[in-house]
Amino acid sequence: MIIKRINNTSSNEFKKAVELGDRNSKTLGFLPLVAFEKYAKQNQLLGAFEKSNNELLGYLLYRVSYNRVTIVHLCINETNRKKNTAKRLVDHLKKNTKQYDGIKLSCRNDYGIDKVWEKFNFVPVREKIGRSKKGLPLTIWWFPHYQQNLLTQISEYELNNKIVAVIDMNVFLDLKDERQQESLALKSDWLLSEVVLYYTREIHNEINKATTPELKQSSRNLLKNFKELPFKDEDDFSQILEELKDKFPQKNENDKSDLKHLAYSITGGAEFFITRDSVILDNKKFFQKYNLTIYRPSEFITHLDENIQVSKYRPQSLIGTNLSSIRVKSDNIDTFTTTFLKPSERKSHFQKIIRNSLAFPDRFELLTISKNDTLLAFLIFDRTQDDELKIPVFRFLKNNLKTTLSKHLLFKSILTSIKENRRVIEITEKYLDDDIISNIKEARFVETGDSWHKININAVLHSKDINKQIDGKLSTKSVIEKIDESFIQDNNNNQSFFKKYHYERYLSPLKLIDLEIPNFIIPIKPHWAEALFNDKSEQKLALFEPEYELLLNRENVYYRSSTSRILQAPARILWYVSKNKSSNEKGSIIATSYIDEIFIDNPKKLYKQFQKLGVYKWKHIAETAGKNETIMAFVFSDTELFKRSISLKNIYDQFEILEGKRFMPVTPRKIKSETYLSFYKLGMDL
Repeated sequence: MIIKRINNTSSNEFKKAVELGDRNSKTLGFLPLVAFEKYAKQNQLLGAFEKSNNELLGYLLYRVSYNRVTIVHLCINETNRKKNTAKRLVDHLKKNTKQYDGIKLSCRNDYGIDKVWEKFNFVPVREKIGRSKKGLPLTIWWFPHYQQNLLTQISEYELNNKIVAVIDMNVFLDLKDERQQESLALKSDWLLSEVVLYYTREIHNEINKATTPELKQSSRNLLKNFKELPFKDEDDFSQILEELKDKFPQKNENDKSDLKHLAYSITGGAEFFITRDSVILDNKKFFQKYNLTIYRPSEFITHLDENIQVSKYRPQSLIGTNLSSIRVKSDNIDTFTTTFLKPSERKSHFQKIIRNSLAFPDRFELLTISKNDTLLAFLIFDRTQDDELKIPVFRFLKNNLKTTLSKHLLFKSILTSIKENRRVIEITEKYLDDDIISNIKEARFVETGDSWHKININAVLHSKDINKQIDGKLSTKSVIEKIDESFIQDNNNNQSFFKKYHYERYLSPLKLIDLEIPNFIIPIKPHWAEALFNDKSEQKLALFEPEYELLLNRENVYYRSSTSRILQAPARILWYVSKNKSSNEKGSIIATSYIDEIFIDNPKKLYKQFQKLGVYKWKHIAETAGKNETIMAFVFSDTELFKRSISLKNIYDQFEILEGKRFMPVTPRKIKSETYLSFYKLGMDL
């Protein structure tokens, strides 16, 4: 069997396809010849042919609109059915339309072929009344194309910073029908700020088994309160599903669905699977190899506090707390050695590192963080080399601020090295905990040999000139090679964009002239700018503000009205601080960041989701939302404060020249890359 496009409307192959469609018009719906011709000329008519005699076995006709592919006809010759022809045609369509969001189709319910579409990994997402005289219901089926890029709808913020848990169908029905008290605890408001509850695509198939349209619709309405787990790779899903089938017997349709839920959870990157199924719960250990933890609802709630401590990034948890730094002296070395010594480490060796650092205060900075006289962290910064900031000690004790502190100090070390014109940061600590390593990776350090490196390129240049900025050291070359390797592993689509974007983020504060990314100017009121960006500390390593210690973080959140939806992610942004009426200061551009994720949802839901990230209280969100049912929240990261703010007059002048229009600082404005880079160089004195 071969699959090929039928685009010659005068060919015998085209005539056979039209004849086959006409013979089956009662089920397919009549399609005029002119429509067949239109789709064929647009290369949207696929035919399956016997290799030996070119006999037409079947055809698939589709159209493209709103970045979605819609199957109009899938028709198999009556004498050639049950030969896998339909699957071959659909698989060919999937393979060759990955640039679109996905594939949908409409199928009458009374045809009784739901299992066919389920087998092809389509799921039923809704119903509608058909156009037939009887008004028979149609089911809309959907297959998504997971775009492996930063423009996807999948929230990397949630996958990285929230506890991601999947609920199975039974737990979903517990919540819907308010049965089983232990499951109802998952509806608690406080849970939303800590956990994202997902369902898998398989739940659509289970909902479709309901006996009445009303029952189906009520379940679909409840789905709006949860999120659908990403469906990343059909081949991975199929492989995992076969592995699960070998382990677990399938006595009925429910058993088959259970395994699909689990396969989707594993391939979608979930951490936890919440179920009351005794067979799955009895085999918890089996799923450890897939990094999936199985819990009953009550177990999940019970262990939640412990889970939060190892998986959450909570900058707000330090706001207003009494953190201090204890100075390391020769007479209290034993205290620090005993507290931070690792089990397999020689005490004398650790003390030697500390003593050597104390002996050269002009080269080494010893930093300890404590709360209420309880030690939390111990770091040493080595400035022996002019072009490099080394971190030989990077240790954190187990406590509920461990993740937050480590992420903050990593970001601050990057900012400090850039401020001091140091090209390389190297973490040489030999005893890093697994969760700290995860944070180091997230901060875009790369592992080379026995240490972790981050290269800073403080320049605006063309991507082809990056190598000219890199010195000839073997370690530096290794970092670039590792960055290239991670890019190849992570991205398959839009290679040119993502290679450049990858370099700009990994080699920050690098800005690439030829990176085609959206750029915006976003207005922000003075009091929020003060809260989010104020960093006046004159310490070598600027750590904490008196009131808001952890606001200048690598990652934060900002809220605004959802009425204007011009913003995109990923994007670069310039922060324009509006006029300060109390001091009569005119507006200015003070900083730049990247938008990583955009969320538009109910204000209370977003507040719960992000209340641990930032300075906003509910009253602020409510004021911004007003009477609107939705509000926008966007996660931004890697903020750089400008060395000098750009005055309003300067903005007006540059805007007139580069944009050819007057600057109106009221709502977010999309700008050219040329404009963004001009302001960036001005603010950074480049």
